[in-house]
Amino acid sequence: MTATAAVARRRKAVATPEIRSRRRLVTLGALLLAVMFAYMMLGPVIFSPDLVVGALFDRAEEVHHRISVWEVRLPRVLIAALAGSMLSSSGALLQSVLRNPLAAPATVGVTQGAVLALVFTFGSEGSLNDLNALVPLAAIVGGLAAGALVYALSYRRAGTDPIRLILTGVVVAAAVSSVTSFMVLISGSHIDSIVLWLVGSLSTRTWDHLVFLVPVAALVLPLVVVAIPLANALQLGDSVSVSLGLRSELARAFILMTAVVLAAGSVSVVGGIAFLGLIGPHLARTLVGSDLRRLLICSALVGAVILVGADLLARVFSLDWIPFVDIRTESGSRVPVGAFTALVGAPFFLYLMRERMR
Repeated sequence: MTATAAVARRRKAVATPEIRSRRRLVTLGALLLAVMFAYMMLGPVIFSPDLVVGALFDRAEEVHHRISVWEVRLPRVLIAALAGSMLSSSGALLQSVLRNPLAAPATVGVTQGAVLALVFTFGSEGSLNDLNALVPLAAIVGGLAAGALVYALSYRRAGTDPIRLILTGVVVAAAVSSVTSFMVLISGSHIDSIVLWLVGSLSTRTWDHLVFLVPVAALVLPLVVVAIPLANALQLGDSVSVSLGLRSELARAFILMTAVVLAAGSVSVVGGIAFLGLIGPHLARTLVGSDLRRLLICSALVGAVILVGADLLARVFSLDWIPFVDIRTESGSRVPVGAFTALVGAPFFLYLMRERMR
């Protein structure tokens, strides 16, 4: 009886973290739904909950209520949730495989590569809001090119060192950003639209933009599933992963490619949202630990909540209160969502660097 009780206590001790993680994931999912519903209620015009529900089920009292909910707010909030989850998941993969808390799509040059490719595309094809099937492809190609350059420059005969790869990524990101800035300066047209998009914005996003984002997410999902056990093994260190029969360099390259496609696909629709790929995985890791089976799901939910919440603030926050300054964007005097994530992300990044140096 005593032995049976001891086994039961041991099983309970093992199961408790699993149950706790599942509860937190369910809570995050409920929080995301609540924030998305609030997103459809709030804005320049505030709708009541019953009005939103009626519009969603095609029972709106007024035609403009249904248009506001279905054609404006619903696609924008879905894009925010999907793009936020993709960026945060990309950061979680990078931080796990590089074993560095400062790893993120922006710090390894992926975001900058996608941005540069898209600046070239916009310069030749039209403005930011012109839908073109080449835009997601250009972003992915640009992100992959930047990621490949970082990987090649950091590679040595003994393989790629995670620290060297991060440092190389920072240098490449700075160089690519300089080229992008030069391209923006010499752009004769659409410069305002490009600059707004470089900051990161969900303004004027519609169902057509969601159609471009969903296929990328669907295509990369099987790659993410394959990458999870590989990343879990690489987190243990190269020597341990090799002893388990894993070809660490091929596995690292595959995971990096998966993270690049996730980040570049998101950038192609919402632009260069700052620091989301850095903040989301860290918050998720404090909730569910480092196991990628739970961490990726949690990172996706946290990233979605952050971007939806940040864009909600961006939609209701106006710049009109700033004296002697006349600021106008595509959405009037509203703040781009990338500005909100940057305001939160920059101090968070400095905090991580300080903790890392201790």
